[in-house]
Amino acid sequence: MKKYVLFILLLSVLSTAQTCYGLAEEQIGPDSADRPTITQPGWPKGIVDVPRHPSRVYSIWINGNENFYFKATPDDVNELVTFFSKARMRDHEVVIAAKQGQVKPFNGDPIDYNVSLQVVAGIALAIARDGKADDLTLEPRLTIFAGDNRALVRKVIWPKNLIIRSKIPGVSIPSGRTKPQRDAYYGRLEFADSSSPAESMQRINSRITLWEQQAEDGIDVGPVNNQGYFMVMLSKEEMANLQAGKMWLTVTIANLLAEAHKTDQRIPAERLTQDKDQAQPVQVKGPAYYNYFGRILFEDGSPPILDPVPWPGAEIRMTFPFAGRATIDLEGYFKVMFTKEQFEKASADKMTTNVYVPDYLEKGRSTAKAAFPVSLLSQDKAKAGVVKIPRPKLPKQELSTAELKIGKSIPGFNHIRFDVFQEEQAKNKPLLVCFWDIDQRPSRQCILMLEKQKGVLQDKNIVILAVYSGTKPEKEVRQWLKDNGLSLMFGMVEGDPYDTLLAWGAKGLPWLILTDEQHIVTNAGFSLADLSIMH
Repeated sequence: MKKYVLFILLLSVLSTAQTCYGLAEEQIGPDSADRPTITQPGWPKGIVDVPRHPSRVYSIWINGNENFYFKATPDDVNELVTFFSKARMRDHEVVIAAKQGQVKPFNGDPIDYNVSLQVVAGIALAIARDGKADDLTLEPRLTIFAGDNRALVRKVIWPKNLIIRSKIPGVSIPSGRTKPQRDAYYGRLEFADSSSPAESMQRINSRITLWEQQAEDGIDVGPVNNQGYFMVMLSKEEMANLQAGKMWLTVTIANLLAEAHKTDQRIPAERLTQDKDQAQPVQVKGPAYYNYFGRILFEDGSPPILDPVPWPGAEIRMTFPFAGRATIDLEGYFKVMFTKEQFEKASADKMTTNVYVPDYLEKGRSTAKAAFPVSLLSQDKAKAGVVKIPRPKLPKQELSTAELKIGKSIPGFNHIRFDVFQEEQAKNKPLLVCFWDIDQRPSRQCILMLEKQKGVLQDKNIVILAVYSGTKPEKEVRQWLKDNGLSLMFGMVEGDPYDTLLAWGAKGLPWLILTDEQHIVTNAGFSLADLSIMH
């Protein structure tokens, strides 16, 4: 199956009445070697095994709301259900739907599927936790579209920890679990100086994790906001287990990608309240973070400012282990935060490309172009290491849209090299210029016909110039001219032919241009058969 990635810029109006730009990313087909699915911040541990399944036919991500679609056989469905059941979550909800599914990519025909997975993270998860979007789920949800194929459901081996909800009349799957009713509980955290753990240390991601005695991995249940408040959804049973010490909550005060640990500071259950205004602060202590500076410049030494900006919100950015994303200022400097231990580990690890440059051709797409080693970072901004990157190329205008130069002077021959022709030879004489390419049959025929008409044209005092604008080596071109006995005045475009063709208004090849005695273009883009009519 064909696989490709298309990034589309969307204008999203969120429930906060703020307008922001977001990105939609789609991929057709399963994982490929150059684009594997990796765990994202906020994903439950183990859930990544589901979207990695080879039966995946399509996926789309919008501001953290990610949906994966599968065309699965009965055996595939069993594997998907098993992977889903092993992910570290509180509720493993599976929905059985009646009709078959179909999804429409941005471009292309609709794609059929019979299983889907929704994973909500990032901005979308924040909206879901605020209860402002009914279509978003706090934890991943698997949906099986059985349609008329009830045998698909009957062949599934259902793990006991699943919560199964059937939307098909008459189809009921025995399950030992139901989704519990959960209520919102609030807490508040502060440092010894009464400041918020999300406010006083810039780019620090404080978050709350739920732990159980028998499980090694915790469950991310919510972030801490910049006033120090957090909210978790808890059932009566979960609250009772917190109070009994069978479960507990921890706060992890760390940079973006650092993992939570069972040994992180615990939040006493008695400090949780269902009335946010009644939440009493719990003092917490964060690790010692230090600022590290680096600098990005273009190869010519200028700051990496995109002008023009390829699409709204586009910027050059970096990502680092533990610290996450870094933003560049107007002079090319950026700042990230590490503990001493994180900096030492990140410096020792093998560095991959982590400098992302926006694409001018595909809106919303950025490509990793260079590596900024952690070892180049310095706590002294004046000693910040520098990495230089190529300036992104502006998209080239299609030759077919080039502006015709009729009525205008020719741009001259600065980027065209001739062996014998001198501009003085064309003074007060009309010009007939032919841009051509040896790889094109029409171009070769045009040159051969031009050679045959050379005498007639020269009798009319017209100077004929044949300008080679292809990519073949000059040696091959000259050999072809010699083999065909051609004696026209030939020139070679130096450098990239595109700029020269665009300057002369050539919309393609071959391209004929006729001027008057003052070298004002009188006609262009005609055929040699039309030339006799003009003269």
